[in-house]
Amino acid sequence: MNPGRAAVVWIAASWLLAGCAPDARPRNAILIVLDTLRADRVSVYGNPRETTPALDALAERGVVFETAVTNAPWTLAAMGALLAGEYPTARVLDEGLQMSLVEALRDAGWRTAAFTEGGFVSEHFGFERGFDEFREVQGKSHRFTPVDPTQQKAAIDTTFAGAREWLENVGEEPFFLLVHSYEPHMPYRRQTYAAGIERGSLDETFEIVHLAMSLEGMLPLGERELAYIRALYDGGVTTSDHYVGELLATLDRLGLVDDTLVVVTSDHGEDLGDRMPLHPGSHGHSLYDEQLLVPLILFDPTRDYPVSSVATQIRTIDVMPTILELLGVPRIARGHGRSLLPLMRGEETGDRPAWIEVPASTKLQFERHLGLRTGREKLVVKPATEAKDEAWVGVFDLEADPVEANNLGASDAARRRALTTQLRELQAELRADGPARYGGVRQETEEVREQLRALGYIE
Repeated sequence: MNPGRAAVVWIAASWLLAGCAPDARPRNAILIVLDTLRADRVSVYGNPRETTPALDALAERGVVFETAVTNAPWTLAAMGALLAGEYPTARVLDEGLQMSLVEALRDAGWRTAAFTEGGFVSEHFGFERGFDEFREVQGKSHRFTPVDPTQQKAAIDTTFAGAREWLENVGEEPFFLLVHSYEPHMPYRRQTYAAGIERGSLDETFEIVHLAMSLEGMLPLGERELAYIRALYDGGVTTSDHYVGELLATLDRLGLVDDTLVVVTSDHGEDLGDRMPLHPGSHGHSLYDEQLLVPLILFDPTRDYPVSSVATQIRTIDVMPTILELLGVPRIARGHGRSLLPLMRGEETGDRPAWIEVPASTKLQFERHLGLRTGREKLVVKPATEAKDEAWVGVFDLEADPVEANNLGASDAARRRALTTQLRELQAELRADGPARYGGVRQETEEVREQLRALGYIE
C-alpha cells in the first residue's frame, strides 16, 4: 500500500477505535523530527506541490499549529531546547545537553528510545540523556542517498527501519520514541520533482561544495537555478513523508494506533534563496521566518479537541511539556515551554512570544543575532562589536509585512522601544543561568567532525 494512503487508513482507523472520552489519554508517544523542514514546503502549510500525503492525512484528524517558531535556525541549539522544553542556557547546553524532559518519562516508567542520524543529535553532544536505548547512524557514508544505487542505503532508511523494528519488539510497557532524520537537509539529491526542470549552471544534485562555491561567488544562481534547487529540496520533503507514512502503517499493523500520540515537527527551516540568492541550502545565518517557522502536527487518537488548527504563535519548546501533560507525567524542572493543551481546548488564544538567536560564525562571516518574535511583530538585533561600533536593529510588522521586506527599526521608535524592553527582560532571565556553550572540545573527535563536515557545519 502507498505510504501516504496507509497514513490515511491509519488515521481513519485510529479515530474510529478511539472512544474520544474526555478523561482518556494516550499511553505512548512518538516524536518525529524531520531536520531542516520549513513549514511552507509541507502541503498542508501551503506548498502547491503535493509533497506530504502522510503528514496531510495526519493533519486532517489532528491539530495543526500554523505558526510554530523554533528558538534557533541550527540543529544543536534547536534540538537541545526542544527536548529540554526551555531556551538554551548553561543549564541546558554546556558542551553538550545537560537536561532533557525525556528523563521525566523514563523515571516515570516509560520505556524510552531514540533513533537519530548523528551529527549534532548524537551521544557526543549528550542527546542520549534520558533514553534507555539510543541508536545513531554511524559514519559519514551512511548519511546521504548514494549516487550509486549499489552503495549503502541512505541514513533515513536505516533510521526508520530501526524505529519500526524497535516497535515490533516494544512489548507491553508504555513507550516514548524519538525519530530524528536529517532528510531533507543538504545535500539535495532527490529527483522526484526535478525531472524536466531546467537547471542552468547546476549539476543534477546540489552538494555542499556547490553551496560553498555559491557563497564565494563562484557559482552564479539565478531564478532558473533556484527553482531547480527548490524542486530538489521538495523531493527530500516527499522522501521524509514516505518514511513517516511507513512508520504510521507499522503502528496500524501492530495494533498501537488507538493509544499512541504522534507529533511531527522540525528543528528549523531552510534558506532556499528567498532573499539571499547566494544562500540556498543553508541555515543558521539569519532570523528571517523561512529559517524559523516549522511544521507542528499533533495527533492524539484518544480525544477530540475543539480547535483543530491553532493560528496563534507557539514555540517548539512547548512540544515536550505538551507530551508530558498528555501522558500524565509530572515535569521534572522549570522551563520556558508550556503545554499546548489550553490552545487545543480553546481556553487560550494569545500568541506566545519566542526568543530567537543565532551565534556568530567565523565560517559564514556573520555576527551574532538575537531577537524576539511576538506573533504580530519581530525584533532582531545585531549587537555592536569591535569591528562595528553600532548595533543593527530590525523591526518588522508581520501582519502588514509577512515577508519582512520593510524594516521599521529607524522609523517606528515607539514600537522599537516596546519590543526592546520585552527582549531585555527575557535576556536578563536567561543571563541568570549563564550562556549556553555549543562548540569547542566536543567537536574534536574525527568521526563527529566528519559528520558535521558532511552536513556543511564545519570546514
